[in-house]
Amino acid sequence: MAPIPKWTDPIGSDILKQIISRRVPQWPDGLRDYQLENIPRVLAGQNILVFTATGDGKSSFYDIPLLVHRVVRKPRLISAFSAIVVTPTKGLADSIIHEAKEFGLSGFSYCHDNITKYRNTDLVSSICSCTKWQLICVDPERLATPEWTTILRDKEFLKNLVLFCVEEAHLIRSWGPQFRPYFEFIGATARGFIPEGVSLVGLSATCAPGPDTLAICHSLGMFGDSYHLIRRSNERTNMQVIVDPLRRKKGVSKYAKILEYLQSGRKAVIHVNTIPDCYDIYEFLWNHVPPGTSPLHRMQMYHSLCTDDYNRETFDLIDSDSKLQVVIATVAFTLGINRKSILDSISFGFPSTLDEFWQAKGRAGRAPNVICRGIAIVPEKNIDHAKAIVRAYHESDSTSLSVPKYKSKKKTKQTDDATSTMDIGKALFLAEETCLTGNINEHYGNPPLEISRLDCKQAGRKVYCSRCALRLLYHVNRRHLLGNTNVQACGFGYWTFGN
Repeated sequence: MAPIPKWTDPIGSDILKQIISRRVPQWPDGLRDYQLENIPRVLAGQNILVFTATGDGKSSFYDIPLLVHRVVRKPRLISAFSAIVVTPTKGLADSIIHEAKEFGLSGFSYCHDNITKYRNTDLVSSICSCTKWQLICVDPERLATPEWTTILRDKEFLKNLVLFCVEEAHLIRSWGPQFRPYFEFIGATARGFIPEGVSLVGLSATCAPGPDTLAICHSLGMFGDSYHLIRRSNERTNMQVIVDPLRRKKGVSKYAKILEYLQSGRKAVIHVNTIPDCYDIYEFLWNHVPPGTSPLHRMQMYHSLCTDDYNRETFDLIDSDSKLQVVIATVAFTLGINRKSILDSISFGFPSTLDEFWQAKGRAGRAPNVICRGIAIVPEKNIDHAKAIVRAYHESDSTSLSVPKYKSKKKTKQTDDATSTMDIGKALFLAEETCLTGNINEHYGNPPLEISRLDCKQAGRKVYCSRCALRLLYHVNRRHLLGNTNVQACGFGYWTFGN
């Protein structure tokens, strides 16, 4: 008797190529090599953990298996199949469902609005049937509710479950302990309910080797040879990374620095740490919109106090409305939002970790043929504080250090992290004096390190970080530099918002 073909066999790869060629015309070049190697593992029910750059096609690890099941099951009239994707935010769930439509898949976000919308129907039974929606997005808190316990115990649902995916898996470690404790229970849910033979998939663009990776593996029950680890570089080769020190001047708003980056008219998202910062920047920019331009057309906000309809409208307008230039957003926009027209990601103030910063930069330059900018506007005292942290770090082996608080003659409320402990990855990045891109590569272990840790000139990068570009300006005429087709250093210009 001939052996049963497997998806991981060469014939399985050939079938996968044919399906992509016929059903995904938007991918004329087909799957990337790493996708072609590892998607068959998901189809075969194997567990995988994928760390790769934003925009490198992580969503294919649930979209393509669902598409394949739709194609191979249709002739047999067995159309019931489904996948669970655990998402940290409603915005990411909406983005995932929006992209799934491109593959002819229907999705459902199990959030408050949709639960309310379907309150007069048996929503649990609809999900368990696996016929109405192929992709179900749910956050960790609702995954722990009695309704989802019922779903995950339903034999029909489990029989038709294709995979269980954890998006932004790095949050299991960073958000789990205190901010959103239910993240720590995702692994227990997967181990307790998901049957053997159903693929468990973890995805992230920002997970450093060592303790961060081990924490995710332990939480999801991935040990030894029970899973496949795929670690690719998360370097953004089309992004100029910029750290711009903020030096306060008397009579000048601290937000004035933002104007320097907006005059170009490039579509930008401004990332802030708090909702009050959103409103403060919105009010400041309102007073600097060019004459004849409506602030309501030029700017939008995106945060948890905005209605879901407003946030969805903002999501749609980013790519569809040429008048919209600026989105001011909190962490709700940081994770997984995919809009191709954003060219600049500006962090006003630095988030608590390097992971959060690099996730935010992933919102810009999603189209590979554009040059984008990842900008951090950071108070100068925070950079000085980071340098003090790094000096202390090199004198000890601690992973989180603090230094004495800055002394001030005025008793003012400290609102930034310059007076508290600082994540060592963040401190090393802010204190970096040689190459910001090389620092990112070292932190995430991006291969090959013998090249990726080099500065932009030595590594032959086409886009120089602000540290390397500034050094180069001492040796090369500025006009010649910006006119060189082999080097694109797009910072250090004079930018203002309007006239």
